Amino acid sequence: MRRALVLVLVAAAAAASVLLPAPEPPREPLTGLIIEPPGLSSPEDAGIWYCPWAQSDASRDTAFGVASLEEATAAFTFPVAIPGEPEDRASVQVAGRSGTVLTLGRVAQRGDSPGFAEFTAGPGAVSATVKGDDLLAADACVSSGPAVWHFPGGSTMPGEHLTLRIFNPFPDPAKVTVTGVSEIGLEALGELENLPVGARSWRDVDFTSLLRQRQNLVITVTAAEGVVVPAMAFGNEGDEDWWPGVGEATGWEFPIARVEGASAFLVVHNPGLGPAEVTVDLFTPEGQIPEAFTATVTAETPARFDLSQYPGDPVAAWVQASVPVAAAVVAIADGEVAVMPGVPEPASTWLLPGLRRLPLHASSLWLLNLSSEDAITATVSALTRTGTSGQTVVVPPGLPVQVDVTAPDASGFLVEASSPLTVAWTVRGPSGLAFASASPVFGGEATGDYGGGGYGGGE
Repeated sequence: MRRALVLVLVAAAAAASVLLPAPEPPREPLTGLIIEPPGLSSPEDAGIWYCPWAQSDASRDTAFGVASLEEATAAFTFPVAIPGEPEDRASVQVAGRSGTVLTLGRVAQRGDSPGFAEFTAGPGAVSATVKGDDLLAADACVSSGPAVWHFPGGSTMPGEHLTLRIFNPFPDPAKVTVTGVSEIGLEALGELENLPVGARSWRDVDFTSLLRQRQNLVITVTAAEGVVVPAMAFGNEGDEDWWPGVGEATGWEFPIARVEGASAFLVVHNPGLGPAEVTVDLFTPEGQIPEAFTATVTAETPARFDLSQYPGDPVAAWVQASVPVAAAVVAIADGEVAVMPGVPEPASTWLLPGLRRLPLHASSLWLLNLSSEDAITATVSALTRTGTSGQTVVVPPGLPVQVDVTAPDASGFLVEASSPLTVAWTVRGPSGLAFASASPVFGGEATGDYGGGGYGGGE
């Protein structure tokens, strides 16, 4: 209906002044770019994936991992913040059950370049990995999302930086309200109420100077008008990581929460009015640690659990709460930072676009079985430009299972399991450390939503 109205208006303008050519209407995705709140949606046979954090300049570049279970074209669009400048565009072809990589630097080198990708068929999925000499940041892009986005895991202590990006890829302007809570309680952020975000643009909020010396900072983004896709980047002097916002759920699984040599903190935010009773179970190769942490989490003070209190690596975690909460894990080591939201619901099929071998880096995917008392059999397939090559992995209950990436030509992975489980992936090396979420496939459709939307909350 909206497209028809635009065409009618353009035709009327052309009739009134035949000497002036009708302006070209703004490009819209295959299924229509304007999607009514409460969230973004991904159609059944063609998906739109939004990547709010992407950068390319002399010091860093972004690799977009692309994977699809059907033969498809993924068309990328990168809006330009300079008024009047045309959008940058590129497309890649993906064979069925395969993957590929698009490097942002081959399309545009404008610094910050958030964008979106449209699939002609699916299910498909997209990730964004930003790499530099002293930087490694990776996570899944999103195709759907909650009405309210929460970002647990922030900090602005000396030597750290925290930046919120609010990306509006749509042709209509938006307004958002940004709020925050920390260890000192509710933060005063009145200047971020009804913050305007122009159409096909983005704006960043630097909390490093706005809220200094906060050790446990949770930021929330609520759209008052329009729809936005926010992301957060956190780093120190040696590394940086980015992650998408999450919704709310009573359970969050972390297939990987701590790796060898790193400190790790599990952050739980209660956005409700009443207290939340929270229990955290940990899982190590030596066995389960039930109720490793228990706490009553109030609405104005997020909880921060130090996973380094328990020995054994790697560590997986399971957060259970009496009311819906948001949760993320932060891992920090010398020259390394990684942040990742939890997984609110297990699935039997997962896509991990962009997971591949990097020179001098170790890449792994992680499997966690908390839904079955019996061992789960999973087929882990490397996705190449021409197809798949797989191996069978047994995932016992309550035991984090690591699968190292050894295939030299893989540009992503596909996990197909006999029962639902949760999946994540990591990359670690001289550039830094990154934790990244996988994209579940439900009913033949991949989703990139983190609670309160496509996972369990509907579209």
